[in-house]
Amino acid sequence: MKPNYVAVVLGIAVAMTGVPSHADDHGKEARSNHQADSGMQVISNAATIGQPGYGWRYFADARKGRAVAISPGGDYFYSQGHGQGPTLVFKATGAP
Repeated sequence: MKPNYVAVVLGIAVAMTGVPSHADDHGKEARSNHQADSGMQVISNAATIGQPGYGWRYFADARKGRAVAISPGGDYFYSQGHGQGPTLVFKATGAP
């Protein structure tokens, strides 16, 4: 596997296990009718320069078992659980 894919897989695994600890009681929150509730939570990434996962951004929704990883180059990976792993859903293009 390429190092980037390893970072994505590790990030999603961390995201799926770490989200419940960050969960808030959404029933008590006042919600605006204009807000969309995607359920996605930002997952912190403590990777430093030179480590796998540096510059990646992770989001997860533990209730629905899905996660998103965004590479430093802008590629989007989506995982819907079910043991299938992340799927590239958007490939960023370089600047012309």
